[in-house]
Amino acid sequence: MGTGGSRYGAGRPGWRRKCEHLPRLDVRHFHRKGFLKQGRYVWSWNRGDEPAGSVSVYLDPNTVTVTYQWTPSGGEPIPRSTVFRLHETQCHFGGVRYWFGCPWCGRRCAIIYGVSGDGYFGCRRCLKLGYSSETEDSMGRLWRKQRKLEAKLGDDDQKPKWMRTRTYERIWTQIDEIEERKDVVCMAGIMRIMRRSGMTLADL
Repeated sequence: MGTGGSRYGAGRPGWRRKCEHLPRLDVRHFHRKGFLKQGRYVWSWNRGDEPAGSVSVYLDPNTVTVTYQWTPSGGEPIPRSTVFRLHETQCHFGGVRYWFGCPWCGRRCAIIYGVSGDGYFGCRRCLKLGYSSETEDSMGRLWRKQRKLEAKLGDDDQKPKWMRTRTYERIWTQIDEIEERKDVVCMAGIMRIMRRSGMTLADL
C-alpha cells in the first residue's frame, strides 16, 4: 500500500491528497456487512474491476485493529498496524450510531483514511486531505451532482421498481434545475470569452 501524495489535477488546493483517491474504512459499511461484531475479517478495495489492496481487521468490544503491508516510496513492504477505538452514540429515535475514533486526535468520525506519510490510518483532518470537488469549477460541480442523481435511476433513466413515484419525480425536477443552471454557467463563460476578445453579441 503506497503513501500516495501525487498531485491530482491542477487548481486550488491541488497539492493536497484527495479523500477520493485513498483507501477508506467506513464504519457504516462495516455495520451493513456485520463487521462490527467481535472477530477477524478481511476488508478489500477495488479500483474499477481491479483489486487495489486489502487489510486484516480485528474487532474486540472497544477497539479496531487494522493490519496490512505498507510500501514506502521506493522501498520494500513493511508490516503496519493501526489501532483505534469504536464508539457508540444513541440516536434520538432509538437505535445506535457507530463511529471510529481517529488514532491521532481521538475525534469521532465515520471514515478513516489510509495512509499517512509513515504508513498509518487517520481521519481526514489529521492526514490533511482535501476533496476532489474543491478543485472543480462551477460546471464540474453541476455535472457531478447530475451524475449522482442519474445513478439513482434505472436503465434508460426509468423509475426503479422500489422507488416511489414522488421520489422519482423529485429527482427529475432536480436534474432539470441542474440543466438550467448549466446553461446559465455556459452562457456566462461564453460572455466572458467574448468580452476578453472584444466581441459583442452583434458580432455573432
